[in-house]
Order: sequence, then structure tokens, then C-alpha cells
Amino acid sequence: METAKVFLRLPRVNPGYFRYLQQHAVRITPGKQSNPVTPRIAMLLGVTGICMSGYSSRQLALHHKPSTRRRH
Repeated sequence: METAKVFLRLPRVNPGYFRYLQQHAVRITPGKQSNPVTPRIAMLLGVTGICMSGYSSRQLALHHKPSTRRRH
């Protein structure tokens, strides 16, 4: 069997890069949140996405019909 080729090679992430991202986030984030609704909307969208993913996985598992083609 031939090994799969990697089309997108991600660089290694080191602790220095995480520190850079944290410092960058502190610089661009205002000290006081202007709108307290934004985190709630983000949480709602995240929960909705997780629920939809679970629902679609369940539907696929319930209604999946095995293929009649034989794998070699």
C-alpha cells in the first residue's frame, strides 16, 4: 500500500510562537469590552455547531447503507 502524500505541511509550533500570539492578542484587544453580547453569541454559535455535527453524525450512522462494491 502506498503512503498518503501530505499536501499541506504545517510548521512545528513552539512555546515562543504561543507567547507571540498571546502578546499580539493583548495588543489588539481593548482593555474594556465594548459589547457584552459578543461572547454570548460566540458561545451560542459554538454550541450550535457542535450540536449540528453530532446530529448529522447520528443521522449518518442511522441511515447508512453499506456499499455493495467490494474493496480489494
